[in-house]
Amino acid sequence: MKLVESVLLGLGACILATPVDASDRLTDRDVKELVSKIEEGRDRFDDALDDRLKRSIVRGPGGEVDVGQFLDDFQENIDRLEERLKPEYAASAEAATLLRQASGIDRFFRQQRAGTKGESEWNRLATDLKTLAVAYGADFPLTDGETVRRIGDRELAGMADEIARSAERLKRSLDNDLKKDPAVEKPEREAIVREADLLSKDAKTLRGRVKDGKPSSAEADRVIQRAATLRAFIESRQFPASSTARADVSPRIQTLADAYGTASVTAAR
Repeated sequence: MKLVESVLLGLGACILATPVDASDRLTDRDVKELVSKIEEGRDRFDDALDDRLKRSIVRGPGGEVDVGQFLDDFQENIDRLEERLKPEYAASAEAATLLRQASGIDRFFRQQRAGTKGESEWNRLATDLKTLAVAYGADFPLTDGETVRRIGDRELAGMADEIARSAERLKRSLDNDLKKDPAVEKPEREAIVREADLLSKDAKTLRGRVKDGKPSSAEADRVIQRAATLRAFIESRQFPASSTARADVSPRIQTLADAYGTASVTAAR
């Protein structure tokens, strides 16, 4: 069996055993719209609460809490996230603050009697908060110490551009390494070098989709899986120059996978 055919068959087994399908990623515009929806949901929740509860002082894990002030802080944290979220800044810290405070509200409501005023409004708002948490690589309610981090559109587009340029360098390294190996025939060399070329092109396509604010999970899948093909081949041959070039690609591929909420099969071992 030819070398390239063998590598591709091995890769197919690897991909089947390790799902890498990227989930739909919220764009910057999507997140902005979601935060506006959360603000509207917060207002409905506030309106539905019993006035006596809003004027009360409750005891929580951190001590006594003024419910009215707590709700005002919640509104300010929503406003801060909405204000700070920009193309050059994903506002991960602000999202973390909001989600942590909302997690406290969620715990409070789970301890109340069924049918407490505002419970239904909170349940609906919690659904949107869960979507926000997923967009920031977390779950809702947050657990202690949970990481809240989102890669914004501009950063992601830059990452795709870096992958494209790294893939060009990998392509040159592969071509040089394969030419020095007498066991590799020209058609086989051209086939695997073409994989590196396609990785670069796929990364550029991904960059364009992200910059245009379009859905891009399928394009991310192609980049991740193409990188898996190259890793499988390079590790099977142990080419020094190509291994070094691949090591430059791998961390970026892992960051890309993180942005789409999927485990990468190309992470460096």
